Amino acid sequence: MKVAVIGHTGMTGRALTEVLLRRGHQVTGVSRGRLAGAAGQLAEAACDVFDVPALTERLRGHDVVVSCFSGGHEVDLEVYYRQAEGTRRILQAHVRSGAGYLVYVGGAASLYVEPGLQMFDDPRFPAWYFGVMPAEHLTWLGEITKESFFHEAARRKLSGAIPAGATDPELEERVRNWTRVPLLEGCRIALDLFEHRRDLRWSFLSPPWLYRPGQGTGGYRLGVDFMLFDQGVPAGIGLPDLALALADEVERQALVHRHWTVAGRRP
Repeated sequence: MKVAVIGHTGMTGRALTEVLLRRGHQVTGVSRGRLAGAAGQLAEAACDVFDVPALTERLRGHDVVVSCFSGGHEVDLEVYYRQAEGTRRILQAHVRSGAGYLVYVGGAASLYVEPGLQMFDDPRFPAWYFGVMPAEHLTWLGEITKESFFHEAARRKLSGAIPAGATDPELEERVRNWTRVPLLEGCRIALDLFEHRRDLRWSFLSPPWLYRPGQGTGGYRLGVDFMLFDQGVPAGIGLPDLALALADEVERQALVHRHWTVAGRRP
């Protein structure tokens, strides 16, 4: 199968590309950079998603396109613009190219926590959602956002100052005013660009709130529209298992026109 991966040099795109190559697929990586050390049937095509004519040509002839495009992790409204407008242009290029199934990787904000209530509109967001994060996720957030208070919160949890499963009041206070999280909001509006379209085959994957690098288990569980929880806390998944779920959907194409999510196997 010929698969184009938009954003193949990023965290999710790279992991997916490696799985697809191991399974023998012909993969075209579409990014502004290149993937060092890749083997197998990987072709790389430099392209900016905002260049619709160029992206159209890069996608042409592929059976499946997976978008792992991200507008960035900064708390900056420019990220919202890049995510929303970048998604619109990816859709435009995909339709023009005549490529097959489009799988879009978005964010957790659009998942429902109860009927009619998306995570981003939950009164517990952002304080409780950040407060229940485990130390390893807080450490990763500190690395990608450059915010030192995430590292401080991780140290408190590792030291036992915050009991296992409890929220961190100091961290909750630091994020309480994060009523604008541009990447999450950009991914949520991205879902609106897909939901009512039937002129193309698509699906929209919202990774769980606690998605991060880490060890895989070789399995996962699926959900549709609603956030998955473990003992009252948002569920998580390691990067290898999310890449596995994406690769399975590339091959099975069982979730066309669905908004889906995944989580690790239950403890």
